[in-house]
Amino acid sequence: MADISIRNADPADVSRVRDVIRLAYANWADRLPDLPDVSGGVEDEIAAGRVWVATEGRGIVGCLIGGVDDGVWHVANVAVAPDHVSKGCGSALMQHAVELARRAGVGQMALATHVDMARNVVMYERLGWEVSNRDGNRIMMHRDTDA
Repeated sequence: MADISIRNADPADVSRVRDVIRLAYANWADRLPDLPDVSGGVEDEIAAGRVWVATEGRGIVGCLIGGVDDGVWHVANVAVAPDHVSKGCGSALMQHAVELARRAGVGQMALATHVDMARNVVMYERLGWEVSNRDGNRIMMHRDTDA
């Protein structure tokens, strides 16, 4: 993995976080008409302290959006710039989410992905996540934070 650091996002990061999300989902946007607005609300999420960015040097190369809702740490979005895919950035962000959940004293984590994003499911399973439910094109996954 390249020299990736993870930090809380700040308001100055909004534009770059949106860019990373847009680039990460660019191949899916036309193929998945039921894909939700994956970059909507970034400003509000940053203001609420629910966004972390992966940086390499001075540039943002990935982001994580999530937090505790109803006693479960929900991963709302993980996005990695295309030139950093398969370099460990996504795994680092997901491990950071686990650490955040542990620090928050939360024992369960959850996320949802699209059935056509099979690579994501494989990565999540490799990181200790399990499929818990399917609802149409959505695959729900969960994991314990002690795993």
